[in-house]
Amino acid sequence: MKRFKLGLLVLTPVLAFALHGCADSDGLPGESMNLDWSKAAALTAASDCAQAEEWIEEAFITQMVLNVERNRRCALSSGGCGWGLGDVAFDEAFTQTSNADQTNTEDKDTPEDFSETNVQVEGVDEADRVKTDGVHIYVISDQDLVVLKSWPAAETQELGRIRLDGYPSKFFLKGDKAIVMGQTNLYSVVDGIPEKDDDGPDTRPASPGDYPGGYSEDYHRDYRPVTTVTIVDLADKAEPKVETTYIFDGYEIDSRSIDNKVYVALNRYIEIYLEYWPEDSSGWYYGQDQRIAEDVINAAFDKLIEENIRIIKSGTLADWLPMGWVAQGGEKANYEDGQTLGSCENLYAPSVFSGQALLSLATLDLETGNVEASTVQGEWGNVYASHEAVYVASTNWGFYWWWEDKDDFPSIQTHIHKFAFNKSGFANYAASGKVLGYAINQFAFDEYEGKLRVATTDDKGWWNSDKSESRVTVLEDKGGELVEIGVVAGLGLGERIHGVRFIGDQGYVVTYKQIDPLYVIDLKDPTNPTVAGELKIPGFSSYIHPLEDGFLLTAGRDGDEEGNVGGVKIEIFDVTDPANPKSVTKAVVGDGWNTWSEALFNHKAFNFFRARNLLAIPVSGWVDSDDFWGYKSELALFKVTKDEIETLPTISHMNFFEDFGGNDHCGRYGGYWQATIYRSVFVEDYVYSLSTLGMQVHDTRDFEQGSVAQVTLLDAKSFPYFNWDACGGY
Repeated sequence: MKRFKLGLLVLTPVLAFALHGCADSDGLPGESMNLDWSKAAALTAASDCAQAEEWIEEAFITQMVLNVERNRRCALSSGGCGWGLGDVAFDEAFTQTSNADQTNTEDKDTPEDFSETNVQVEGVDEADRVKTDGVHIYVISDQDLVVLKSWPAAETQELGRIRLDGYPSKFFLKGDKAIVMGQTNLYSVVDGIPEKDDDGPDTRPASPGDYPGGYSEDYHRDYRPVTTVTIVDLADKAEPKVETTYIFDGYEIDSRSIDNKVYVALNRYIEIYLEYWPEDSSGWYYGQDQRIAEDVINAAFDKLIEENIRIIKSGTLADWLPMGWVAQGGEKANYEDGQTLGSCENLYAPSVFSGQALLSLATLDLETGNVEASTVQGEWGNVYASHEAVYVASTNWGFYWWWEDKDDFPSIQTHIHKFAFNKSGFANYAASGKVLGYAINQFAFDEYEGKLRVATTDDKGWWNSDKSESRVTVLEDKGGELVEIGVVAGLGLGERIHGVRFIGDQGYVVTYKQIDPLYVIDLKDPTNPTVAGELKIPGFSSYIHPLEDGFLLTAGRDGDEEGNVGGVKIEIFDVTDPANPKSVTKAVVGDGWNTWSEALFNHKAFNFFRARNLLAIPVSGWVDSDDFWGYKSELALFKVTKDEIETLPTISHMNFFEDFGGNDHCGRYGGYWQATIYRSVFVEDYVYSLSTLGMQVHDTRDFEQGSVAQVTLLDAKSFPYFNWDACGGY
């Protein structure tokens, strides 16, 4: 059996509840609620399992009391709730590159140039739906991992495929191994699941409609979500084989791979069946005329809190901690062989209440099969990895609903925890810190020469949007604390960050509300970062890519001086003089919000092939057409140098759609999205475009000849709504 070496990071004690005493008289949370995110971020070790269990229970109690007290406040108000429900509510815990020459190598067995997954940090791989080694392309299609011969280009064809458990979504490619990330339920991959203990808390998943929603008593165990990490042997391209499947509680948030290690961040959503309104309270939220005495309302809510606390405390540590299993050869794992992703000897807690979800950071050694994991209680949304550490971060956005008066709203804070790689490559907790504001995505974080740079927007709320501003903060690990050593603030007053990229000792921040200020941040002195230059132009850039020294290639939205948004924009910026950034040229596809591209929010859809100076991005939208809805999806192609963007012919997969019988209005309504192009791969001078329906191959030197090869990935029978007899619903 594979070895799991594990540690759990949980919540510190936050409540000394005296039931009605969880809030101050002015309606604000009391000190015991521990929602003050202005505190220093830190993790504290638990002394034993009893303390760990107590801390986890208190996290549930905190969340429960916040929910109940919100309803109490609503019930006591003179205007009524309007939105409250007297029935059951469910508490959810988580409200590339190659620089070879362009010699013609089509007659060679192996191409010299091919694109790779667009990643944030060179050498830190990110999983994606498609990967290539130049000779083969591997792609997730429905529940299958498909192996395609891709070289020579004209001989592209499917070689083999393997069906995987659940819903595979993306993978890493390591030689002849694919490490596939997937999502399924426990019942599908684990045998021998025990029945529910009637004395424990009911942690079944929330269901639509009235309880119990048709679920069995054991549904909460059988069908709880799990993440699968499946190792597939690709040595025999015609017959891929499952070697090992690692099964972890929860949903995958993100993953990275460095050398022979895979790092997976998982969130386990723990949901306890609790009441948040007292019995017979349905009339309490319609208005003052139907209200009963305040002491009766308070007594009912006090009793409800007391009962909910009893239910929560009836659980055990085993009810809360995430578990892991290992299965071999495509078989199911046995429930009794599972191990908890937690060890009471090494438990840590965030300094403030961060939610009741559990985030596990698991490290998988592909050579030994060993797993080490740490788990942080809370709702952690951002994951960034450098060559030195993995960082997880989150903000206090999720608790804003508690404050009744916008004047009482606290500032937005982001707490960051660093997990440094030890000599063996496993990620261990190392330090914590905080910054003002929130980060938009992983590109808002960057580690450089031992310092962490973080770009955030200090948002004052939509009612004070004119007061928002952005900043770049520099943190340094000093004895287990990420200490602020430098900051530059005041970026984009009244705006928020739309795009950010750190490249070497420079940072590039794009804010937007009506026009696009591109800020060049000088970070040569990390203790004194400054704005070196600024450029204001209509529209905005949401993804920033290094083109060559002193030049940026961006994807975003075109616009005008009045703030009207245009089509998808590709733009080159000259930042050779940081004090005087310039827009070199741009190309625009489509017009307005009816055109969009996944590349604007997912960098893996942005494919810049430096060896040929080719850029490919998928573009979709609604157009004037005789077709139903006028939907169009294309792969937009550009020839890019630092001086020029040449627009090339586009590629469409609508022919696949017609082949699947989607040429009637009903079929087009039900399945047009299947022809949406989502990724591309370059091999030498050929571009391979992928949609759910299939893959096409085009020679970028001769588009007039059409596709040189085409492979259908899905069987039309898999989508019966393509063959509807009449227009109707599903």
